[in-house]
Amino acid sequence: DPVIAVDTHVFRVSNRLAIAPGATPLPVELGLEKAIPPEFMRDAHHWMILHGRYICAARKPLCGACPVSDLCPWPEKSA
Repeated sequence: DPVIAVDTHVFRVSNRLAIAPGATPLPVELGLEKAIPPEFMRDAHHWMILHGRYICAARKPLCGACPVSDLCPWPEKSA
């Protein structure tokens, strides 16, 4: 079965976009495993890491440059 590792970037993006919210990595991982089709799991992991590293950064997210900003429910977004 495909799994997804939840690092700080994946954790942040999952919570901000409400894809798989959770207070700890385990519920986020389990939620992502349900939300992401297996054939996209490996790529989704990389996409989420890169998105969290370069667009949805922890301190200064670039919400105006975010391709999914219109789908983002995060109340503190800057766009």
